[in-house]
Amino acid sequence: MSQDLLSPKEAAARMSLSVRRVRQLIAAHELRHVRIFNRNLVPAEAITEFFERNTVAPKSEDSADVSKY
Repeated sequence: MSQDLLSPKEAAARMSLSVRRVRQLIAAHELRHVRIFNRNLVPAEAITEFFERNTVAPKSEDSADVSKY
């Protein structure tokens, strides 16, 4: 099983987030990670999983609650 493991700094760069926010996601167990001794490393595919889990689908026009004039 070969995986790319990223530091929080590398993960932050890929996610366009701050390093602090990535560390918060790790601490909250919202971003899958591996703890090796005192280092938290993020598997590259965990970033894809995170975005898939947190992607919000757009509303369809039929269900939009918009008044038409």
